Amino acid sequence: MQNTEPPRVRGLGRRTLVVRSIATVANYDYITDVKFREDGEIEASVRFAGYIEARHYTDHDTEAGGDAAAHESLYSSLLRPGLAGPVHCHIAAFKADFDIGGVRANTLRVTSVGASDAPPSPREPFPRPRHPYKVLSHRDVEAEGIGASTFVADPRRPGAWTIVDRAAASPAGSPRGYAVTLGSFATTQVLPDEHPFVRAMPFSKYHLAVTAHHDHERRLTSPYVQYDGEEASGAQDLDRFLSDGESLLDADLVAWIAVGREHVVRQEDLPLVSNFGVAFSLQPWNFLPWNAAASGLPPSLSEAGAGD
Repeated sequence: MQNTEPPRVRGLGRRTLVVRSIATVANYDYITDVKFREDGEIEASVRFAGYIEARHYTDHDTEAGGDAAAHESLYSSLLRPGLAGPVHCHIAAFKADFDIGGVRANTLRVTSVGASDAPPSPREPFPRPRHPYKVLSHRDVEAEGIGASTFVADPRRPGAWTIVDRAAASPAGSPRGYAVTLGSFATTQVLPDEHPFVRAMPFSKYHLAVTAHHDHERRLTSPYVQYDGEEASGAQDLDRFLSDGESLLDADLVAWIAVGREHVVRQEDLPLVSNFGVAFSLQPWNFLPWNAAASGLPPSLSEAGAGD
């Protein structure tokens, strides 16, 4: 909006190429969109649709004919008399193989936002109370490992997860890269680590895990172990990928991204589920000299050699 009289409002369009895939798995439809945006962003989203996972309950389901509804409400949402929707989770997992600048030249950089006490200013002749201010800290993750290169988003500890090429810097000195950002509220596994489901699908414990690339580490899970956490040896297992402890500095990196939601069923999920899904984005992070969706190149950027 321009500060004119009368004010004029202008907008900028952003073209997007959408690739959609729909998979029907039992009673659910998983609608996956991958959006390639003009400004360099790649957004992935999954909508969970279809019919709910439901069950019937009666007074015979409880011992000694107790209160069936009260007993069922411990595990389910009560939708109709005798009809319940058990709580369960949906987790969409993706593999992002980054090659920024060079195949073997990428590093995981974590940027954190925090607060620090403001130092006294030498320009002030009289001391006065000063408030804390926001600061940035950066660190490069040296090696893969559980807790070292695995992350769960925490709104109390904001920041950025980026895959960068430390040898390719912008005119300002910032390394070129791409960031992994969550586009929706996403949960992780609530079951304990020793639960068979968690042992079979350890990716459900993290929003992001980064490992060194290996051709045999093709995916996060397998239908052969999805329901068998007792015999998961030799399978596609993210915790096994992380256990190598390999270097992540200037290497060929893979980001494993998992975004999930606990499905607390509601009456509005009948007859079909809607308004329920997850999303994340891969966003250029100092990769481009300006917003590529903008038409034309600003003169200041052109003079800085941004067109190279």
